[in-house]
Parts: sequence; structure tokens; C-alpha cells
Amino acid sequence: MKSILESFAYGEIRPLEGFFKWDSQYESVLDRVSEYEGKLMAMLNGEARELFVKFLEAQTEAGEAAGLDRFICGYRLGVLMMVEVFVGKGESYE
Repeated sequence: MKSILESFAYGEIRPLEGFFKWDSQYESVLDRVSEYEGKLMAMLNGEARELFVKFLEAQTEAGEAAGLDRFICGYRLGVLMMVEVFVGKGESYE
């Protein structure tokens, strides 16, 4: 049996895929976002529509960058917690 670290290194564990549960509050919010986006797209044409599409792309990119930062921060915090479990409070990072 592979270790978790080996599985992670070989790309067999992908924490960013499927990160929310269906039938959750997040799915409900996504449904509303999709509904509003569709209504706005139907109202816009030409340059306004192109600008809105660019806005959505930029917003998606910003969300992905923020998600990556949160993942890294959470991972580091988890590792520090594990270090504290084995080493003791304050002895590992001060």
C-alpha cells in the first residue's frame, strides 16, 4: 500500500477536485450565480457582453488564486499542528 505522500506525489490525490458536497449551501449559491449570469448574458450584446465575459474570466482567475492560497495556508497550518503534536508547544517554530 502506498503512503499518502507517495499518492500525493504521483497525482493520485487531487484535493482541489470535487471539493464541495452536492446538496450543500455552496451548490445552492452556484445555482443562483449561474442563473444570474444567464439572465445578464441575455440582456447584454456587443461590447458590453465581451466586457462581462472578460470580467467573469478575471473573477474566476482571482477565485482560483485565492483558493490556492487558502489551500497552502491550511496545509501549512496542519503541518505545524502535527509538528506541535510530536515536538511540543513552541519548540518547533519559535
